[in-house]
Order: sequence, then structure tokens, then C-alpha cells
Amino acid sequence: MKKSLLFTLLGLLGTAFAEQITILGINDMHANIDGVARLTTCVKQEREKAPQLLLLSAGDNRTGSPYVDCGDHPGASMIQLMNHIGFDLSALGNHEFDSGPAALAYCINAADFDFVSANVFPTDKHGIDLKPYKIFERNGVRIGVLGLLQVDANGRPDAHPDMCKGIGFLDPLKVAEHYKYLRSQCDVLILLTHLGFETDIELARRFPEADAIIGGHSHTKVENGHIENGVLITQTQNKLKYLTRLTLEVEDGKVVSKKAELLPLNKYEADTETTAMVEQTKSQPFFKRVLTTVKRDIPRRESLGCMMADAIRRCVGTEIAIVNMGNVRLDSFPAGPLTVADVYSLDPFGNDTIRMTVTGAELIRVLENITQNDDHGAPCVSGMSYKAVWPKGADRMRVTSAYLEDGTPINPEARYTLAINSYLCATTEAMPADPGVSAKIDGATSMIQAFETMSEIDYADVSRVELTKE
Repeated sequence: MKKSLLFTLLGLLGTAFAEQITILGINDMHANIDGVARLTTCVKQEREKAPQLLLLSAGDNRTGSPYVDCGDHPGASMIQLMNHIGFDLSALGNHEFDSGPAALAYCINAADFDFVSANVFPTDKHGIDLKPYKIFERNGVRIGVLGLLQVDANGRPDAHPDMCKGIGFLDPLKVAEHYKYLRSQCDVLILLTHLGFETDIELARRFPEADAIIGGHSHTKVENGHIENGVLITQTQNKLKYLTRLTLEVEDGKVVSKKAELLPLNKYEADTETTAMVEQTKSQPFFKRVLTTVKRDIPRRESLGCMMADAIRRCVGTEIAIVNMGNVRLDSFPAGPLTVADVYSLDPFGNDTIRMTVTGAELIRVLENITQNDDHGAPCVSGMSYKAVWPKGADRMRVTSAYLEDGTPINPEARYTLAINSYLCATTEAMPADPGVSAKIDGATSMIQAFETMSEIDYADVSRVELTKE
């Protein structure tokens, strides 16, 4: 009886000395400033329960709102809001590079928190202050956070190559191997990644020393976390729909239990002070100008892409225009006024438009090869239509037929004028022999110039691509 009582007391003492660590994780906010005020309220409430919590972002804080992405310092207004909320750390996402190294450096230097990424190496003199990891201490518990960024087969993140000049990148999975020593320096080890859910699973298999992965990039909604090889993997979809609360129990320098819970941010009231900051950010009259009226709801992303391609083709004066689906940043658009802000929400990238002459065979090859690197879907077109199949297991689609807008089949030997963005020219394999010339206009400006001359537009039923997956 005495022994049993002793063991019970020792057990209770052990529990009493366990520390509970709370970490809030979010990813791919994509400059959704209209959701930031609810995030503020949620974080405030969580801090009341756990004052020592950590608030971490897994990257892609910007790109998605003209109020954030345009102006003298792209991305900076989102950093100001993150400072206001009190973020402790952020990983780099691929879209942090969308305005180039100087803009990235400005944002990093404007942040009251650090950015971490172990596989990114600035080699220029823009003043990018980047750390591979950071170690925090909360209630005597050491919490290490290692950052990792997605890199594609070409050795760079999913961003325009020109925006990554002067910066080196390495394979994140290989680089992670060199940081396993952090396990001995931390009680809790977190991998803050912008790799995508499937790659996070592979990372967990290679890095079982980690306690948890707070991930991003694939916009995956992970309910209550996913355990892989003993590692808790989380992700909160995108655009401030959810926040993940990770709760870890640490005893004798070791995590003894861990769980994750998604917190739906639409259930929280908007914070008044943050709302005022957002409205100030959105007060620029330039963005409020109405260009035209959308006659009917546009329910499909491809229809919006066709609308964008039409505007580019009209402004550049070519027979055909192509817009990759990844360049279309809205899924739908309601009937009503279309403003300058809406245009920049559709296309925030500012990619130059290239005018070139191509053969019909080259045109088909471009359409097929775009899908190798753009996993958002088949390219949108203007001046033509096409049918394609995507064979099971293939890395790209195959075009089976293509026609000009008057129904004439595309002739492989004939020559056509084509408008295409500079990002595709830099990232698509086997581009046409003609490198083309700059039209000195980007996609958003083309839409502004085209739409302001039209009293009304209707793209509700427009579809020019028929894609079948085998």
C-alpha cells in the first residue's frame, strides 16, 4: 500500500512539472487583409489562455490583394498588420519573391519578427536578413523552429526567375538533413515549411526527430493534424480561413503528447483597431475606380482566364493569347462593378507581355508544356480553342485538336502571332524559336485599358478548353 501511494505521488509530481506549450500556425494568408481583423481577435483570445504562445506563419503572406501587392513597397502593408498582431516568426513562401530581392529585403527589415529558411542563400547586396532557424524559450522550454522553402526541378521556388536573381536555393529535403543536430539543442523541434502537404509527409519520414511540421504551399486543410512517422503535420488551407492551435506537453525536456486543432476564423468578431488599419490600407482612390460592369456572375476560373487573355490580345494586337491558369488568382467573380482593385486581385504579378510569332506546331507544344510546371490546370486562351487529354501518370496534357476562333483548324506549318507572359517564357520548356519582344505592358494594365472602354462584359458561359483526364 505504501509503495503504491509513493508511485502515485511521484506520478502526480511528474504531471505537475510538465509544461504545456501552445503554438499557433497559419499559412498562405495571401494578403487577405479583410480576414486579418478576425485573426487578431482569435490570437488575442488564445493569448489570454496562453500568454507565452508562439504565432508562426508558414509563408506566402503576400500576393492576393492589390492593396498589399502594389505601391512603392509591395508586401509591406501585410507586414505592418502582422506586426500589429504580434507574429513571432515567418517562413519564406514562393510568393515572397514576387516583387524581387529589394522588395523582399524591405519587408524583412520592416518586420518586428524574423524570417527563417535554411535552403535560401541571398548572394546579392540587397540586405536580405535571413536565418535558417530560431530558438525560442517559453517557460523554460527551448523551442527550435527550422524554416524550409519549396524548390522546383529548375532549382528555384515557384516565382518568376527574374525575381529570384542574386539568391541561391538548395533542395529543402537534403538541407534538412544537416539540421538534425538541432534536436539536441531543443526540447521542442518545429519545422516551419512552405513545401506542400505531400512533401511534408516525405520530410516527416526523413526527419522523425521533429515534433511537428507547420506547413504551407499546397493550401491543404488538415483536420486535427496528420501524424506521419511520429511527426504531427498541420496546414490551414489558405486566405485566413483557419488557424491551427498546436498543444504540446513537455516533460523532462521531451514532448510527451501533442495535438492540433483547426480554429475557424469566421467564428470570431473582427477586431476594431485592426479593422481601422485595414480600411486605411484600402482607402487609396486609385483602386476604387470602376472600369466596367460584369453582366452575369462568372462562376469558373477558366472563364476569368479567357477574359484576361482577351484583354491582353486586344491590347497587344495578336491573333492568339495565352494565360496560364496559375496566373488567374480568383476562382469566380460576381455580377456588378469591376474595379481597378479587382483587376489587380485577378493578376497581381505584373509580368511583362511578350509578343512573338509561332508556328502552329510550336503553339501546340507551348500549350502542352505549360502544364508541366503549372499544376493549376490547362492554359486559358483567346483567339482559339482546343481539346486535350491528360494521360494517367503523365506530367503534362496532350492537345488533340485546336481551332482558331472562326473554326479553322490550327495549321502546324502556318505562322501565328502570339501574346504570352514573361513568366511562361522563362519557365516553359521548348519555347518557340522566336524569342519575341516586350509589348511593354503587363496583364493588369491590359485589362484596365481594355475594360475601361466597355460599358459591360459577359463571360458567364465562356469556355475554350475541353480537357479530359484519362
